[in-house]
Amino acid sequence: MKPVIIKLNLAGTTVHVNASHILYYYAKHNDKGQIVTELFFTEKFGLEVTETPAEIDDLINGEGKVVELLNVGD
Repeated sequence: MKPVIIKLNLAGTTVHVNASHILYYYAKHNDKGQIVTELFFTEKFGLEVTETPAEIDDLINGEGKVVELLNVGD
C-alpha cells in the first residue's frame, strides 16, 4: 500500500505528514462555534482542520495520494 501524505500549513510553512502518523482525531466545537476536527500527531500536539472525521477516515483509507487539509486558522 502506498502512503497517504497530508499537506498542512503550520505557521506559514507547508509540511508533509504521513497519514499513518495521526494518533487519533475527533470532532469538536471551537471557540468560534464551528465544528472542526482536531488531529493529534503526538499526545500534546493537535491541529484543528475543517474536514470532518468521515473525510479523514476516507483519506486514511485511501492509497498513494497527497491531500491538503485546511487549518481552521487559515
